[in-house]
Amino acid sequence: MKSKFDRDLLDNLDPYSSEVSMSDGNLIRLNANELPWKNEAVVWALHDKLLSLPLNRYPEVTNSEIRKNIAEYIGFEKENVLVGNGSDEIIDTICKAFISPLDKVLIPTPTFSMYSTITKVYSGLPIIIPLNSDFTLPVEKIISESKTAKMAFICSPNNPTGISYSEEEIKAILDTGILVILDEAYADFSGHSGLNLLNNYDNLIVMKTFSKAFGLAGFRTGHCVASETLVESMSKVMLPYNINIISIKAIELAILHEDFMVDAVKKIKENRKYMYGAMQEIKGIKPFPSSANFILFEAENSRTIYEELLKRGILIRYFEGKNYLRVSVGTYEECVKFISSLREILNVC
Repeated sequence: MKSKFDRDLLDNLDPYSSEVSMSDGNLIRLNANELPWKNEAVVWALHDKLLSLPLNRYPEVTNSEIRKNIAEYIGFEKENVLVGNGSDEIIDTICKAFISPLDKVLIPTPTFSMYSTITKVYSGLPIIIPLNSDFTLPVEKIISESKTAKMAFICSPNNPTGISYSEEEIKAILDTGILVILDEAYADFSGHSGLNLLNNYDNLIVMKTFSKAFGLAGFRTGHCVASETLVESMSKVMLPYNINIISIKAIELAILHEDFMVDAVKKIKENRKYMYGAMQEIKGIKPFPSSANFILFEAENSRTIYEELLKRGILIRYFEGKNYLRVSVGTYEECVKFISSLREILNVC
């Protein structure tokens, strides 16, 4: 249904949605690339501090203290850090600050859908550049298109392919002079980061999050790191009081309890190795190597596999009209259940 007040662009947009309600607590959820373990250290520390938090007051308007904490943790200055209500708000703020109507934005695809959606919201033009057939980055094509573009979104490791891009590839794109947004939501699982590139490139924004490896998805805690000039520009359009006091405290505690993240990443890598090896042996599917906490795999009967897994209480990511499925790496028990169910569905024992 369309209201008489709608902007014309809404005709080509669909709201972001999840396949299954969160109220179904019996599902094994391997669809959203979440960490399967709750960060208990943060939860209990937050529990102890909750009564003392000034919940009747607004948080500090510029998020100064938590920006300082994050900056010290990653080796930068407070002025280089901006925090958001999840990475989605960071993407929105970037587009709000830097996209003028009809600006071209390069988006190697398939990738996270919100890059294109939010670009359209601010009347920019998403330029969709297909990844190479093996899902590697089409660097030369991006460089060629950059001559008439303003910015590019690069996700590494990429969602949904799980492939990481090399520092040399990112540098080649940065050398064109366009603004590059490097989304590293899953970089903790790859062990590589482009943060060091910020020392030489003032046209780079690196996006990070506490939602994945730190297990704080429910707190909606994203941030980005960039030059002081870019951060100042983004600050001009970011809404005030955008991060609530409890989430701010959760980030602070997560940094203090970094050992949880380190252990979680180690276990995810072990479970990912098991899953990928097991999936390689199952006829009828083709898994792709991954540097993230999920695995993309190809299957001709993808819709049937998705529905049959759902019947068995396992939710993975289905891409409408595509022969691909994405499964998040869960606990070892969840991974075993997924593999055995997949074998059963494909009649492989």
